[in-house]
Amino acid sequence: MLELDQDLPETVLLNSGRSSFAATLQGKDALWFNDSDGALEAGKDSGVISRWQSTDGTHAATPAQPNEGNGLLVQSGEVKGLQCVPEVNCGLVVPEITQSAGVFTMAVVYKPSEDYPAKTLLTVNTSYAGDKDHEANYLFLSDGGDFFTVKDVRGCVDLTAPVTSSPNGMRMAIVTLSGDTLAVAENRNPPTIIQGTDTGMRTTADLFIGCRSHRGGLKKTLGGAVITEVIFWPKHALLLPRTQADTDAYLALKRYFLWEY
Repeated sequence: MLELDQDLPETVLLNSGRSSFAATLQGKDALWFNDSDGALEAGKDSGVISRWQSTDGTHAATPAQPNEGNGLLVQSGEVKGLQCVPEVNCGLVVPEITQSAGVFTMAVVYKPSEDYPAKTLLTVNTSYAGDKDHEANYLFLSDGGDFFTVKDVRGCVDLTAPVTSSPNGMRMAIVTLSGDTLAVAENRNPPTIIQGTDTGMRTTADLFIGCRSHRGGLKKTLGGAVITEVIFWPKHALLLPRTQADTDAYLALKRYFLWEY
């Protein structure tokens, strides 16, 4: 028996990384979509994902309108999730993920393809659920293989940051929008931050996973990756912390990724 005279992370001692991370999300209105048993519902024969349930049971991702049975549930070794296919809409949408998209943080964990860039991973879109008094806008996260791109379509914020991790392993991308300031981070690396102008997204928004909207077309924005986890924190700026709660949540996320992957 190996004995160590020191404190170890709970994940090492009890193999309870997920339960520990889940506890940190409580009280923050955070939504977590992961590959735990029963979370991803798919046709028994077709393998087509019909529903991706959040861990707290309050929200679900379902196929976006252009996704006509393309979003397949795949499992290869320990990787299980939504298989994205280049130039094919395999996307899902979570309606009304937040009541105000002026401040939020979103994170996605995925297995990149060695042959194709992941491209569009997540999009926060006010076009469908937003207040009609607001001009529609959306902000997307894209992994082009060499660089991450995060920007809104009205040109208020626009950020690029280099991709540094190997496609051989799991990758995490984190985005925080706080008014006119935008940040992105890869895995546990320090964030890249830019300041632009206010996106005007302080209204209800939907979250699209693997695509940008309910519109057809935009095929060149669709890439290849297996998306295994999505986490969304409304009103929390993890990469641009305004409170101790933001700081603690970001630390918990990095610890979770370290010990889980």
